[in-house]
Amino acid sequence: MPPTVYKFEVIEGQEWIFPADDDDYETFSAMDGRVIQDWIAPVMKLDTADRTYSDFPWLGEHAPILKRPAVDALAPVLAEHGQLLPMKGEEVWLFNTTTVLDALDHEQSRIAYFDNGDILDIERHIFRREKIGAAQLFKLPMRASAVYVTDSFVEQVSSAGLRGVSFIRVWTSAEK
Repeated sequence: MPPTVYKFEVIEGQEWIFPADDDDYETFSAMDGRVIQDWIAPVMKLDTADRTYSDFPWLGEHAPILKRPAVDALAPVLAEHGQLLPMKGEEVWLFNTTTVLDALDHEQSRIAYFDNGDILDIERHIFRREKIGAAQLFKLPMRASAVYVTDSFVEQVSSAGLRGVSFIRVWTSAEK
């Protein structure tokens, strides 16, 4: 069955997580799909005040952060598509997606570009199904790409009973 593609979506009121040092935001934006060998874990702080528990505290769609239940439930698929990097300050891990697919159909998608030609925003995603193949998690070859997941990953998250995580459908292979 052809995949449906989603990206992580923030839930109103869910826990957020922030680096203690604002300079560390660049660490997350700069992840480009390469394995990180010399990881220096940033100190993170959870914002739980008046917020709903999340196994995936929100930092952004480009940098999934996981708590222990999510790591335990998803370790095999995560290991296949990237690396889990421990953080400091909280018992959480960053998922560095190392599966990078040039799967976006630039001509069919609706894309807003910066003046220099880099992608600012993808308003409508059209993927090339053959490029996705069997990948369950991937990112695009661009700075601060969202982490995209397929329906099989979403089903694993759901069947594991993980809480405080949401996905928004951005493409189904029936779309042209």
